[in-house]
Amino acid sequence: MIQSKRSPWGSLLWMLVLFSPFMFPLYLVRFSVLGIPFTVMEIYTYIVVLVFLINLISKNTSLHFEKPLKSVYLWGILLFIGATIGTAQAPTEFLLPSGELQSAQQVSLGVLKGWVLAPLLYFGVLTQVIQDRNKLQHFISSVLYAGGVVSLAALLWTLTGQGWTWDGRLAGFFESANYLSLFLLPLLLLGIHRLFERKKWGQLTAIFSSLSLALMLITLVLTQSYAAIVGLFGAMGLYSFVYLLRDPRHRKKAGWGLLGLMLVFVLAVATQWKTEKFQQFIDFENRSSTTVRLEIYRVSGHLIAQHPIVGIGPGLFQSYYQNQAPEVLERAPLEWNMPHPHNIFLAFWLNAGLLGIIALLGLLIRAHRRFTWPLLALWGLLIHGLFDTPFWKNDLAMIFWVVMGVVILEQLFSTSND
Repeated sequence: MIQSKRSPWGSLLWMLVLFSPFMFPLYLVRFSVLGIPFTVMEIYTYIVVLVFLINLISKNTSLHFEKPLKSVYLWGILLFIGATIGTAQAPTEFLLPSGELQSAQQVSLGVLKGWVLAPLLYFGVLTQVIQDRNKLQHFISSVLYAGGVVSLAALLWTLTGQGWTWDGRLAGFFESANYLSLFLLPLLLLGIHRLFERKKWGQLTAIFSSLSLALMLITLVLTQSYAAIVGLFGAMGLYSFVYLLRDPRHRKKAGWGLLGLMLVFVLAVATQWKTEKFQQFIDFENRSSTTVRLEIYRVSGHLIAQHPIVGIGPGLFQSYYQNQAPEVLERAPLEWNMPHPHNIFLAFWLNAGLLGIIALLGLLIRAHRRFTWPLLALWGLLIHGLFDTPFWKNDLAMIFWVVMGVVILEQLFSTSND
């Protein structure tokens, strides 16, 4: 790979990229410029892109498109095209059941800008700037520490008397406990692998890494997100199983690891079995998170059947849900406020149309062309994504591309070292 020259702009760019994971939660800080809404995280991303362009124009670095980067960029462009078409076909205004007139196309434009374009630009810079495994390891450490800082901040937030949901789940400064769990799970899984790396850590690295992992795990448990817990155990179990099949030298170790995960998971279920939350989780008849999700999936299927090619437009799921759920369900829905379809595949199809779901599948296929350890985080994200939506939100879109970037870069460096 072509290495960047040492320069002030190059050094600044690397520091901005290295610090970027700490900025993801700042999507919560919003403001407007000339009537156009922005977040601090989004502005930071544009600054990173600007510095990258200055560095490129100054010829301190060169673009590179080695495999598999080229194909991943193409799938990302396809996603952007799908979301853009969805935005273009979105209605100018949308009449909600409450009588409120929503500026639907303005909503879609905001989502296109903040949830699709900015994260894609960030991904492009990230995969151009990180040009060797040493930089990748430093970036992963930064991601791990950022997860620890967010976890600590969420725990400290409870000292203000806030940060807990009405049913006793930790949400911290996020809008919901689910959002906190969606934020932390991929970062935790990226960090967990560091425990099994053979190279020696420095003392300071070991302390901060272990502390960050412990904080994320504690925080994730306190969110009481069953989807996240299933994602955690599912990803680690799947990784152990694949490792069991692929590497004869470590089959015994992988087998014991898989057995241990199964036992811990069974014990975790046993501790939750008699709780009200778990009983609601397995309740398929009365009002519960499960029956609400089944309603969402039913309405989502109806919307896809109505708009199979272009989708309904980015960010408009709740508007369509409120308008069409009563007709589809033939009664009022159990829950009216549903910003997402609680499934990553349904979300991509509805927000970005057929091109969006094709782009997602293309990215996943490309990511699995070569087995590398960051797939652990991608699998956790996808398993969690069967029950929630780990993309169509400012920070979650950035984390999705961080995971995809680490997967692709690890493949690239592994190939170059073969």
